[in-house]
Amino acid sequence: MPFYYGSELKEGILVEVINDFTMETGISADFLPMARKRQAWALERGLANAVFANPLWMPLPDRMHVVGPLLTWRDRVFAQPSLKTDSFDDLEGGICLRRWFVYSDRLEERIGSQLVRHDAYNTQQMLQMFLRNRCDYIVMNEMEFRFLAQLGSIDPDRYRTELIDAEWPVYLGILKTETALIEAAEAFFTTYKIDVEAMLPGLQRPSL
Repeated sequence: MPFYYGSELKEGILVEVINDFTMETGISADFLPMARKRQAWALERGLANAVFANPLWMPLPDRMHVVGPLLTWRDRVFAQPSLKTDSFDDLEGGICLRRWFVYSDRLEERIGSQLVRHDAYNTQQMLQMFLRNRCDYIVMNEMEFRFLAQLGSIDPDRYRTELIDAEWPVYLGILKTETALIEAAEAFFTTYKIDVEAMLPGLQRPSL
């Protein structure tokens, strides 16, 4: 969330983008969320012809035409209001993170020395632990934090810091054999800008 969510994963920012693309171009499209490691498999078997991805993780890179960047994915450090800081070196206390999720090296090296790690099974649990003061910090995608805060009528700016743990651009990669799709996507995204912040208030409440 907020990029895709819901009981059938048919709601969210990226779903809206695909729907707008279909309406503008007349090209029928469907959105199918899947694990990154399965994207190459889906492309090779004709189950998909395009993916949203960072160039470093683009499946079949030699066979893809890249459009974008379309948006920026940013993992930000959020802190309790009394503990805001502008340096990773100043982080002390407890931090809530997602179990099995890989964070940046600069954060990982502080866990076990300066920080006590508290694991959560998903983002929602991690945020609840943080809001109940069970930890001093969390690291979340900033738009996911803002979206969940919006659902709970919470002011996200109370917890925001300027510390970015990870940041990367997201592109649309299209198989080079899909000439018509490439031309349509290039024309569409020349004028269509994905303003995630502006789209947040109009998103549906998750039907989970």
